[in-house]
Amino acid sequence: MKQFSSKQALAVGLTPLLLSLAVANAYAADVVRTGNAGQHGADATAPLAAGAAGKAGQSLTINPGNAGTLYNRLTVIGGRGGNGGAGGPSLQEGDAEAGTGGSGGHGGAASATTLDLTGYAGASALGGDGGHAGATLGFFNFTPADPAYGNGGNGGAASSKATTTAVGNATALAVAVGGTGGDANGGAVGIAGVGGAATAAASATSLTGNVSATAEATGGAGGNGAAIAWRGARGGNATLTNAARGTTAGGTVTLTQRATGGKGGNNSDSTIPPFQDLATDVRGGKAVSTLVLEDRTASALTLNISSLGGDSGNPAFGTAYDGGAAASALTLTAGRSGAGIDALVTAAGGASGFQYNNSGTGGAATASADLRGNGAVNGRVLATGGNGGYGGNATASLRGSGAGTVRGTVEASGGAGQDNRSVLDKNNYGAATANLALSGDGAQGGSFSNGSYATSNTTVSGTGMQAVDVQAQAVSNGASPLNLGAAIANTVVNTVRAGVAAGTAAVRAVSVALGGERIETATATTDVRAAGDIVASSRAVGGYTSNGATDSLAGTSLSKARAVTSGAHNVSVTSTALSNIGDASGARAFRGDATANAYGRSGSGIVESVAVARGGISSYTVAESSSHANAAAIAVSTRAGGVSLARAEGEALTLNVKATAQGIAASGGAVTYAAGASSARGNLAQTSASSQFRASAFELPQLAAVSTMSAHVGAGPVDAAALGLGANVAAAIPTVLGTGVHAAGIEALIDDNPTVLTTSGEFSFATDSAQRLLLGFVSSTFAGAGFDALDLTISNNGVTLLSQSFTTLAAANLFFNDHVVDLGLFGAGNQHLVINSSMTYAQQGAYAFNYVLGGGSSFNTSALGVAMLDNVSAVPEPSAWLMMSLGMGGMLLVARRRRKAASAA
Repeated sequence: MKQFSSKQALAVGLTPLLLSLAVANAYAADVVRTGNAGQHGADATAPLAAGAAGKAGQSLTINPGNAGTLYNRLTVIGGRGGNGGAGGPSLQEGDAEAGTGGSGGHGGAASATTLDLTGYAGASALGGDGGHAGATLGFFNFTPADPAYGNGGNGGAASSKATTTAVGNATALAVAVGGTGGDANGGAVGIAGVGGAATAAASATSLTGNVSATAEATGGAGGNGAAIAWRGARGGNATLTNAARGTTAGGTVTLTQRATGGKGGNNSDSTIPPFQDLATDVRGGKAVSTLVLEDRTASALTLNISSLGGDSGNPAFGTAYDGGAAASALTLTAGRSGAGIDALVTAAGGASGFQYNNSGTGGAATASADLRGNGAVNGRVLATGGNGGYGGNATASLRGSGAGTVRGTVEASGGAGQDNRSVLDKNNYGAATANLALSGDGAQGGSFSNGSYATSNTTVSGTGMQAVDVQAQAVSNGASPLNLGAAIANTVVNTVRAGVAAGTAAVRAVSVALGGERIETATATTDVRAAGDIVASSRAVGGYTSNGATDSLAGTSLSKARAVTSGAHNVSVTSTALSNIGDASGARAFRGDATANAYGRSGSGIVESVAVARGGISSYTVAESSSHANAAAIAVSTRAGGVSLARAEGEALTLNVKATAQGIAASGGAVTYAAGASSARGNLAQTSASSQFRASAFELPQLAAVSTMSAHVGAGPVDAAALGLGANVAAAIPTVLGTGVHAAGIEALIDDNPTVLTTSGEFSFATDSAQRLLLGFVSSTFAGAGFDALDLTISNNGVTLLSQSFTTLAAANLFFNDHVVDLGLFGAGNQHLVINSSMTYAQQGAYAFNYVLGGGSSFNTSALGVAMLDNVSAVPEPSAWLMMSLGMGGMLLVARRRRKAASAA
């Protein structure tokens, strides 16, 4: 007798779907064809005898060639496999052996093909379910006489194909679902049936109308290990390769591909000794969905390419298996002028099975798109690793090029992990990588990654005719001693090409990297070259402890931001590195190294460059000195009228902070101003430099006895009288080249050793004739004890001009108030004047002074100027720039340690 299977029930649900999509149907009825079910195996009648195997279900193929007619809506269902017969009983009650149950029959394969000439075709194929294994009526030993008995039947494979052609609109739908594997009921050695594989193809063609084609494939679920049979089976694979096709002359094309892997079966518990691990492969089925298409006639294309890996089954004991992998890929070229592209590509790995201390890994997910058009291009690519004991990895990438603004978003998320082997390893997220590359007149979008090891890269090349607004964000959630947990975010924009006139549209570029748990590294790099206004920023936050560890360590943070433009366009560049967070509550980290570098350059525009680095506030030992903050900000304007503003901040136990501004002096020569602050045992440092005089920056700070350093240098005002100079300085220096302020103080000593705080001011300029240079100290202020010792050194081109020390406030105040120092006659050429002050504190105190640099009424800088900072025409690769910067920072750190070791000796 014919059986009514679960696939027939599914067909009832699919028929309305096919009906709802039908258009201009010229056929009388929907057609459903079902294969005959396999015969059940006979039950054993004698003790210890095996049950008979079930017969396979009928495989069924319906196509225009064998059907004798054309169907435009067709459903084909493979026959269900017959169940195996039950095994015979034991010889007497309580015996360990009984007859083995018979294997289930395989489900029948199903293949459906439709061909239509009126505008709609729908085909669905459902593989037959595998038959269940027959039951055994008693216990038996684990060495069966015939392992062929007791297995579930495999689910039937399914394939479907729908093709339609019309003058007007055309729609094609093809659906394929693999059969479910039969359960293993026939004893502890029985293996369940594998889920059936599935594939589908849909094609729609129109002369002038819109076309839509959808292909869906779902692998069948694996059978379960039931009763005392432990062994389930894997889910069926789903594969779609160039499965959706659409062609039209002037209409729109909409294509969809969905591939879903089948779920793995479950392994059941054993109820008899010796509880052997007889588990088998219960992985989720793989899902693959790929499409390569070149179209030159459609007015617009919309595509949705997706894959979903099957979940793994759950084990009873022993090893848990992995979730099914998912892979989606789209390569699309639209050749028609003005044809828009809107594409979504997704991949999600299946979840793994879970077993305490021995869990599987979530399925890996890979999604990619390469979109090339002559109109608007909009793409989104998403990859999500499957959850599991260990999360699955995720990789997403998008390359887009087109006319006008190209938009793209890439998101990669590693699967969540739930392994319980270690408190420190409790968050075993999968790694995530997101790559985005856009090319067009303008660009919008970003790359986003979230995983144990997170990497995001965004790259833009364009004409600069339209605005660019892009970002890269990497967030790490992992914890591992093997550098897993690091986060890397890079954003590179270049709208200037050699030999091509560049547009002047604005650019905004952002990079954010957040390190994972424990002490992982975060690296953020933003690099922009454009011919318009630029806003560029990078932010890196080192990982911190949030999983039970109590060492209060922060991961290293490295932040680089660079922006270069020309003409009268403005630049705002900010680089922030934070390694001062100790735990999830926000407590300060004892140790952590932070490095921030910011560089901005323009012609006659306003350039503002800011670098902020915050590291740990202590170390386990003073000699260890392992909490560093290195901040460097550079602002450059290369033409008259430009304004350069640089500011750098550092907070850590060991500080190295510097701000540099370069601009064009009134006489036409280039002048560089640089302020620095450093300390082997400090707390907070702030430096700034400006190519244009700022009255507020020249004022002495309101001092308090706090652990801080500050230094500012900048250009002199057009009218020196605005400085309010004392009589001596005003009379001697009517022409002011530069100004400076140095301040340092300490609130409390870290230990019994004195603390030395160093600030410096640097002035680089050129003279075309011999001139006398004067330095006028304007005023000073102090708090508490002021200082214990102050050392002042002035040099030019490495040659010391003045070296003086002070041990009393009275002597220092006399020197730094309305006092002029003649630095001597400077010959023609480049000059590099450095004013360095070191203040030693053995107790609470603070001191500050300001000064002006210049000469008599005839004092002038050369119109030739000095070499500009960074005359490189091309932007270096971020990786190379990062390595150069890290190398310099490493040399500085080694030098500081060597000096400290030498002084200790």
